[in-house]
Amino acid sequence: MRPPRSGIGRYTWEITHRWEQDQGVGLFYFYGTAWVTRWPDIMPPAIRSSSQGVMRWLKEHTPKGRELRHLLDNAVFHMHLRKNPVDVVFGPNYGAPKSRVPTVIAFHDLSHIRYPDTHPPARVAYLNRQLPESVRQAAIILTDSEFSREEIVDFFPGVERRIRVVYPGINPSVASAGAEADLVQWLGTDPPPYFLFLATLEPRKNIGRLLAAYAALPDRLRKEHPLYLAGSFGWREAEFSDVLKRLVEIGEARILGFVPDPILPALFRRALALIYPSLYEGFGLPPVEAMAAGCSVLVSNVTAMPEVCGDAALYCDPVDVSSIRDGMLRLAEDTDLRNRLSQAGRARASLYSWDRTGAEILALMREVAKG
Repeated sequence: MRPPRSGIGRYTWEITHRWEQDQGVGLFYFYGTAWVTRWPDIMPPAIRSSSQGVMRWLKEHTPKGRELRHLLDNAVFHMHLRKNPVDVVFGPNYGAPKSRVPTVIAFHDLSHIRYPDTHPPARVAYLNRQLPESVRQAAIILTDSEFSREEIVDFFPGVERRIRVVYPGINPSVASAGAEADLVQWLGTDPPPYFLFLATLEPRKNIGRLLAAYAALPDRLRKEHPLYLAGSFGWREAEFSDVLKRLVEIGEARILGFVPDPILPALFRRALALIYPSLYEGFGLPPVEAMAAGCSVLVSNVTAMPEVCGDAALYCDPVDVSSIRDGMLRLAEDTDLRNRLSQAGRARASLYSWDRTGAEILALMREVAKG
């Protein structure tokens, strides 16, 4: 939840931010060694304590460091629980401290099982040990799509009655007008219509094939439409760094890094299209945000993408470079197609609201708390 937020951090902040507005909710945030009753953007001193650095060092530099961190968290959680009894616990990231308190745990996807090679081995090993425990512990298992619900049932038979699908949302601000001048200032140039990629730069997002597809476009299109990659580097970037470096050097690609939220709407609007050929998604927030801003999108035809995007996206086979390239070519050359997808995308994106997400999960939390 510490800014800059992405992924599960954003999911957690958006939901709990709305719970804070409900006068009927008493909210505690538990983070390692501290409980706080509000989570401002500027982290409170209790969360920035020196123990945080110690915990991170233990997790990253000792054998089974994640497990050790988990055990320490549980011990401190129970110490606080004696002073601050609670009715229900929410674990937004695949697990929660063990206790007798009814617990709701979110499983966003099972990519670490389907594509273990796209995650660091330590994370895969930890999740493989953690998830069976979470399945036994959770009164309700939340997930982000029907696709992910089916995945969970496949790997953990017998949990069907405890799974609830609640779609994530988007902020209305992503469809807001303005910020064009801010975008130009931030980029340092008035950009041509560009292909946009927005996600963590890592293997699961299929960066290697995306770059190969872009490099296979006609020279004219690459000159007219550079590839902008927005997001932080994840891991195993060596797999695609040579191609990316070459495209950057000849001016056909640009690495933007993390994009501030106020600039995102303009970044989407100025894009020719968002290209999102991810190998595996339990939901896939960037395409929905792009659609809300009227940006046409090319997405994978696998996992949760067809369920989430419906008829408002152009689809490609994520393991076929020529399929990704052909989709990019169609979007570059077919103005009518882009206009149709833009209109359909706005309508589709209106289905997803963080207000609705927060309210639905809070209703489930109250249901669990009542027993």
